Amino acid sequence: MSSSSLGQRRSFDGHLCTVRYVGTVQGTTGDWLGVEWDDATRGKHSGEHKGIRYFSCKSNQLTAGSFVRPSRPSDKPRSFLEALREKYASEPVQNASSNDLTGSTTQKNAIEISGKVVEEVGFDRIRRQLAELQELRIVLLDGLRIVGVLPSYEQDHDPDSNAAQQIGLTCPKIIELDLGRSLLTHWRDVWQICNQLKHLKRLRLNGNRLQPLEDNLVFEGITELHLEETLLSWNEIAAVASRFPGLTSLTASANQLTETSCELPSTITTLTLEHNEITSISALRHLSALPNLEHLSVRGNSISTVIQDTTSKFQFPPTLRSLDLSRNNIGSWSILNELPTVFPGLTTLRISGNPLFDQSPLPPSITAAASDSKPMTIDEAFMLTLSRFPSTLTTLNYSTISPQDRLNAEMYYLSLIGKELSATTEAEEPAILATHPRYSELCNLYVEPTITRTAVSDASGTRVIHPRSVAARLVKMAFRLVQDSGNGESCHDRVQIKEIPGSFDTYQVKALVSRLFGLPAFGFRLIWETDEWDPIEKEAADEAADWDESDDEVQPDSTPAGPDGDSPDERRFVRREVNLVESTRDIGFLFQDQVGDIRVRVECDHSAAKVGLS
Repeated sequence: MSSSSLGQRRSFDGHLCTVRYVGTVQGTTGDWLGVEWDDATRGKHSGEHKGIRYFSCKSNQLTAGSFVRPSRPSDKPRSFLEALREKYASEPVQNASSNDLTGSTTQKNAIEISGKVVEEVGFDRIRRQLAELQELRIVLLDGLRIVGVLPSYEQDHDPDSNAAQQIGLTCPKIIELDLGRSLLTHWRDVWQICNQLKHLKRLRLNGNRLQPLEDNLVFEGITELHLEETLLSWNEIAAVASRFPGLTSLTASANQLTETSCELPSTITTLTLEHNEITSISALRHLSALPNLEHLSVRGNSISTVIQDTTSKFQFPPTLRSLDLSRNNIGSWSILNELPTVFPGLTTLRISGNPLFDQSPLPPSITAAASDSKPMTIDEAFMLTLSRFPSTLTTLNYSTISPQDRLNAEMYYLSLIGKELSATTEAEEPAILATHPRYSELCNLYVEPTITRTAVSDASGTRVIHPRSVAARLVKMAFRLVQDSGNGESCHDRVQIKEIPGSFDTYQVKALVSRLFGLPAFGFRLIWETDEWDPIEKEAADEAADWDESDDEVQPDSTPAGPDGDSPDERRFVRREVNLVESTRDIGFLFQDQVGDIRVRVECDHSAAKVGLS
C-alpha cells in the first residue's frame, strides 16, 4: 500500500478506522499501517511506539491508535447505489413451489425452454423494486461502508458519468439522506452523490472522517447538515457550512470543540453543539453575530462560567429564544444571573442536570444554622431558577410557566434574600444584593421583606448570630402526615420531627415538608390547629349529636366548657384553625409566645398531615 492511502477509510471486521501512517516500525520487519480507530477503546496508543511517534490521531483519547499489517483483509466498500439496493430493494428468496389441493407440486413463475422448466428471471419484480426506489424520500444508509459513487477507493469524479447519473434516475425524490459512519474520505465524493439529488434538504454525515474541503464545491438546496463525531475543527466546520448557501440548521456535536473561533453563515437559525468541551459562555461569543439564530444547544459540555469583561462584552440577538444548558458544570447562581443579559430574547430554557441543583436551596449564611441542608428538590430548583429570569421566560425544562408558578417562585426567592440579609451584617448588604440583581424589581412587584438583623460583629470583626435573636432559636416541629387508605379509613400517621431556625418563613417550611413526605411543592396547605377553642353553631352541634346517639355518655374531656361556663351538652367547641399562607414572615415571630404542643395539619388531595410545634 502506497503513501497515497493516507487518510483513507478502512473497515476491519465491521470496525471503522482511518489510515494515518504507512511504513516501517522500528524493531519489526515489513510495512505497517498506522490506523486511528473510530472507537478509541480498540487501540493501544496514540501513534507512538516505544518512544517514537509515527503518527498523530485526531481523537484526544490516548488509545485510538494501532498498527495493522497491510495484508490484513478489510471489509469490502460499497457504492451508493449498492448500499441503497441492499437496504431498500433486497427481498428474501421465496419457495418457487407450492402444494395444490391434490397434493401435487406445481411450479410458479416458471417457463419452458426446449421442454425443460426453468425459473423466470423476474423482470416484474425488478420493475417493482425500481419503482419503490424512485419513491423513496427518507434514506438511511449509515454504517453501510459507502465509499462514493463507485465501489472503489479510486473514484471517477466526472459529474456527468453514467454511474453518477444513475443515482438521479434511481432515487430522484430523496429529501433526507444519512451517509453516517461510512468510508467517505473526500467531500467531492459526497458532493457527487448529493448533486444528483435535486430535492435533498437534510444531510447526515455523522461519524465520517473527511479530509479538508476541496475548492469549487457548492451544496445547493440543503438546509440541514449534521456533522456529529467527525472530529472536524471549528474552522473546518465553518468552512464547510459556508459551502451550503441555504443552510439553516447545523449540528456539530461530539467534535472535541473548545470554542467557536470564527463566525458561521448568517442564514443559520438552529445550532447544536452538544457533548463538546466548551467551558465558558464566552467561548461562544462569535455566535452572537448570527442575526437569525433562534435555538442554541450546548447540552453536555463543561460550561461553568460566563466570563464577560467590560472590554469585550457580547450579547446574542433577541431572535435567540431557546437555549439548552443542561448537563453542564454550572455550580453557581451567578451564571444564571448573567444569562438574561447575555440572552435578552430568551423564552425557553433547559438547564437541568447541573451540579448547582445538588446544593442546598438556602444561602450559606442560613445553611450554617439550619439543621436540614439537603439538596434542593426539583420544585425548589424550578422556582429558584425561574425567579432569576424576567416574565419573558415562558418555558423552563419543558414545563410551561403559569402565573401562579411565577408568583410562588418570586415570592420564595424574595423571602430567601430577606433571610440572607437578616443573617448578615449591614456592612455586608451591598455585596449580598450584588448577587441578586432582581431584588429591587421584585420588591417593587411585591412587598419588600422585613430585614431584622440577627448578625453582629465580634471584637475581631467576625460575623456571629446574636444569641437573643429569632434566628438563633431552633423551633422543634413534629410533622404528622395522615394518609387516606381509600376505603374511608385512615392509615397510620407518618411523623417527622425537625428543628427549624426561627428565621424560616412558610415558604421554607413548606419546602421542607415537601421533601420530608414527597409532596409537590405548594400543592398542599399548612393548617395550624391552635390551643384556642371556637364554638360551633347550634344546628351543627345538633347534627353532630345525631352521630353520637349510640354513645352512652359524652366523655368529660372530649369537649371543654365554653367561655361562659356552658356545659358540654349545651355548647360544642372546635380548635381554632389558622391557614399558614405563603409569607415572608418568620415563624419564630409567629410562634414565639406559644408553649406546649401546637398541632399543624397538612392537606393534599386525599391525604392530610398534622404538624406539632413545641
